[in-house]
Amino acid sequence: MKAAVRTRYGSPDVLDVRDAPTPAAQENEVLVKVHAATVNRTDCGMLRGRPLFARLFFGFPKPKQHILGLDFAGEIEAVGAGVTSFKSGERVFGMSPSRYGAHAEYLCVPESGTITTLPENTPYQEAVLCEGAWYAGGILRGFGVKSGDKILIYGASGAIGIAALQLAKAEGAEVTAVVALRHIELVKSLGADHVIDYTAQDFTQIDQTFNFVLDAVGKTTYFKCRKLLKPGGTFSATDLGPWGQNAWLAIWSSITRRKRVIFPLPALSKTFMSSVKTLMEAGLFRAVIDRSYPLDEIANAYRYVETEQKTGIVVISVIPDDRNDSA
Repeated sequence: MKAAVRTRYGSPDVLDVRDAPTPAAQENEVLVKVHAATVNRTDCGMLRGRPLFARLFFGFPKPKQHILGLDFAGEIEAVGAGVTSFKSGERVFGMSPSRYGAHAEYLCVPESGTITTLPENTPYQEAVLCEGAWYAGGILRGFGVKSGDKILIYGASGAIGIAALQLAKAEGAEVTAVVALRHIELVKSLGADHVIDYTAQDFTQIDQTFNFVLDAVGKTTYFKCRKLLKPGGTFSATDLGPWGQNAWLAIWSSITRRKRVIFPLPALSKTFMSSVKTLMEAGLFRAVIDRSYPLDEIANAYRYVETEQKTGIVVISVIPDDRNDSA
């Protein structure tokens, strides 16, 4: 099979799109023919081995995973012994958080893993949206968002921000989205109740307070945003922050029981994929695609994601002519 392979940490230049052994479905596994994948912040961190302490888990001095790729959508090519939930030819989507490997033509996934059948008539490229929901959903669960809550999302035009906006609206929350001017109409179309153009005003100085503030792009801090929080309100971010302050503040908040800062690690439950699929079928959650690259140009996809200017997701079309294939 063709795959984007790396054998060391580094820039996108270390990627080599080449032939690699095609995996075979083992007992209780399915073999997925990958039609679409993504390049996201997680992939970029894995590629470069950042933060450095992560190499203790992902391989030191060289990476354990030679083929990256978290999100996938495709069709079942074969099933291993004991598989009862899937059959060959079914259209599926999901994530491979323990093995990665979606930047290739074939990927093996446990039957009990993060995988389910694709909603009817959904193109493969529009189904590689789980990574954003994974992170955003974990934070919103940590917040305990419910109907009527007010939440401000800084960076609501990225993959995690777009997912958080839609998931919060699905819970009945009132959402204020902070984005650049060019993204205002997008976030309004996704359900944002209020929009702030951060290029025109400092959102941390507005005369409003919120139950929750989410930094979905890792570009602000609790100390800049704390005046935006209602009494008992909570702040969270998608990265560690300067000098790892978000993790330390979350520990301190836990000790003091004030819960002013949380830093929940994303966790996958058996219901994650079914909930994502249900929201998609109800029209409450959809992908926003910035760009699409063929697998041969995956290094350019990484370079673009590393500019931190993407809107929504950057898709890798493993099967290039799949853009309109929804059957």
